Amino acid sequence: MIQQALQIEPGLKWYAIQTKVNRERDVEKRLTDLHLEVFLPWMQARRRIGSKFHWVKVPLFPGYVFSRLDMVLSGKSARYSPGVRDFLTFGSHIAEVGDNIIEALRERCPGGMAQIDPVKAKPGDTVRINEGPFSGLEAIFEQKLKGSERVSVLLEILGRQTRIVLGSETIAKV
Repeated sequence: MIQQALQIEPGLKWYAIQTKVNRERDVEKRLTDLHLEVFLPWMQARRRIGSKFHWVKVPLFPGYVFSRLDMVLSGKSARYSPGVRDFLTFGSHIAEVGDNIIEALRERCPGGMAQIDPVKAKPGDTVRINEGPFSGLEAIFEQKLKGSERVSVLLEILGRQTRIVLGSETIAKV
């Protein structure tokens, strides 16, 4: 198999840089120190730590950092920065990320934090409870509670519907 050399084009463009495992923050800092424009969007995720669930900040795209650079001038210093695995490539072309994609991501990530609504259900939809003492039971979605990450559902207990307030991440639409 013949390996072709990567084709590099001059000019400031956005690129997706693959990082080593859990090194996104280190790569972001290093590329910023090199005076390159970097975009690393985050999101809140619920993770089990010990016996409890906690909200933690994790990269929206694990293993990737977006950087705007001129490949001819800064490509080598970015590529060989600590924590960088490589640029995202397709064959012999380094994949470019369109300015419109980065702008759309920035609009959805005010302050660098993605705004993701975990509740996809509408009032009256059937949902399944995935955690807690009612795990595995089906309920009827009532409403998302304002100003919190909680929802209220109606669960049939002993022949009548009972309102229960749960964390929004504990339900899934059936």
